[in-house]
Amino acid sequence: MESCCPKKCSPPPSQMNCIIQRVSPLLELGEGPHWHQCTQSLYFVDIHKKKINKYHPETSCYTSATIDCCDPSSFIIPVDNQSNTFLVGLGPAIGVISWDGCSNRAEYRYLKTIDKTPGNRLNDAKADASGRLWIGKSMGPELNDNSGHYHKCRGSLYSVDFDGTVTKRLTNISISNGMAWSPDNKLFYYIDTYKYAVEAYAFDLASGNICNGRVIFDFRCKNITGDPDGMTIDTDGNLWVACYNSDHIVKINPNTSTVLMTIKFPAYQITSAAFGGPNLDQLYVTTASYRTTDAQKTKLPYS
Repeated sequence: MESCCPKKCSPPPSQMNCIIQRVSPLLELGEGPHWHQCTQSLYFVDIHKKKINKYHPETSCYTSATIDCCDPSSFIIPVDNQSNTFLVGLGPAIGVISWDGCSNRAEYRYLKTIDKTPGNRLNDAKADASGRLWIGKSMGPELNDNSGHYHKCRGSLYSVDFDGTVTKRLTNISISNGMAWSPDNKLFYYIDTYKYAVEAYAFDLASGNICNGRVIFDFRCKNITGDPDGMTIDTDGNLWVACYNSDHIVKINPNTSTVLMTIKFPAYQITSAAFGGPNLDQLYVTTASYRTTDAQKTKLPYS
């Protein structure tokens, strides 16, 4: 898998020029932005619509394709040194697709089912600096009361090595979301949304082992509205956390647990973020209209 080494794909200027521009049509559940350095393109998904999306900023070209399968598509990550080849989340499994970035259909095949817990599906996924895949198999099925809530503590966090070995790293996860690694690869940052916090674990890049988890930022103690969702890191080591059920993203210093910046968007459900662009100084943010009310859509039409 293509690594997400911060030196390669997440730069931050200390001061952001906050000009917000919409670069795709409206999405139901936009997620998983991933900047691909080789093609200078952003890839992301619309989970329930089973769509993969591509945006090329140099040409302002947006394209999408539907994966013709019965499972939701939860992430898309380019495979290193294999053009037009991507790993994707297909329900409870990892799949591989071939997509030229132009066609409206993508060929796919299933590679490996990660966990057979009935009803669960994969959610957020990223590759570490070695290319090892990390993936949360934690989204318990939406409850039948149409509340948008999920069964808690039914999932786990896994890593997948190059030989296909799957290792369970964390258990009792409710909604597996943001992942990031410190610039020196000594820490792994992680979000289980229903903990309303960002955690940090000691991380060993060679083995992939994590240990000694601790809360480094508590949303409720800091009075941050919304639920912590996707996350990225910049080269200063600051975390950018998307706030679901809210209209903003927060930049935090994980060493001091302080909020450095809040950026608001004309959208209600902020799902994830990634740095990209030719100079890696553009912050791409995905949003969702999933379960928003008519009043919310009227007030914030770009959800």
